[in-house]
Amino acid sequence: MQTIFELLAIVLSGASVASIVFVLYNWALAHTLQKRLTGIAGKNPDPTQNEPSGSEAFKSAKVTSVINTLSKLSLPEEGWQSSAVQLKFLQAGIRSKNAPRYYFAVKTLLTVVLPVVLGLFLYFLRPGVPFTQSMMLVLSTAAAGYYLPELALRFITQKRHERMRNSLPDMIDLMVICTESGMGIDSAIARISREMARGNPDLAQEFYLSVLEIRAGATRIEALRNLALRTRLKDMDDLVTMFVQAHKFGTGIAQGLRVQSDMLRSRRTQRAEEMAAKIPVKMTVPLVLFIFPTLLMVLLGPAIIQIMEIFSK
Repeated sequence: MQTIFELLAIVLSGASVASIVFVLYNWALAHTLQKRLTGIAGKNPDPTQNEPSGSEAFKSAKVTSVINTLSKLSLPEEGWQSSAVQLKFLQAGIRSKNAPRYYFAVKTLLTVVLPVVLGLFLYFLRPGVPFTQSMMLVLSTAAAGYYLPELALRFITQKRHERMRNSLPDMIDLMVICTESGMGIDSAIARISREMARGNPDLAQEFYLSVLEIRAGATRIEALRNLALRTRLKDMDDLVTMFVQAHKFGTGIAQGLRVQSDMLRSRRTQRAEEMAAKIPVKMTVPLVLFIFPTLLMVLLGPAIIQIMEIFSK
């Protein structure tokens, strides 16, 4: 009986690892799809050569069904495509429609499958471990598997926000130059999205999506509000508010953009000064724990050794 459970634990472990590998592979495949399509369009090959074979299509369908089954355990009910769940991935810069399914499939594997495999392993292969300690280890693994994907997604979102916030004043300066040269605001946004594609692709992509929304029929205010919703930046909210006020009251956009740029640069300077002011406080912990004890050992060590030798004699 014990051998059967050991084999079952091994099979479940292999299945969980294989599922994670398949999820990561499909994730990478979704991100490289645009690049592949661009290469295919440039080479213009025979379309029949790129069609997947029957076995590949069958394997892809099986992997998709497994991912959908795992993601249903964590994915919210119908309507999540237009809820805060989808908005969370948009703010992280992840726009693949299958990204939430992969994310919640990995989250289910780490929260449910991995603790079950660990519990079976401890129960049958390590029977000497106390039951309380085993349960604490299993529950800790489940909690870590539940929160680690969220922490990773939050970390990606914060890094993206920092990059966009630091580049926003430069993009507003380019917008001032475009508007003062006689370009309309829509044309200026389209131009700076092309010019800033290399310097800050995240912010340039968001502005380009706003241009596409305007071309698709949305009003400028709606597109800019969607831009602020996707970026979730206070500086972007202020910029959109300035555009709304300029549109309602007919004030000059160039002067408002110049004032906005100066204010954002002042905020960036204040953030840098705040980070510099926090350095002495943050250095206190490593000084007390690592540097001061070492200095005391180096300075007082020889004296303590001599005193011990004197008292020993």
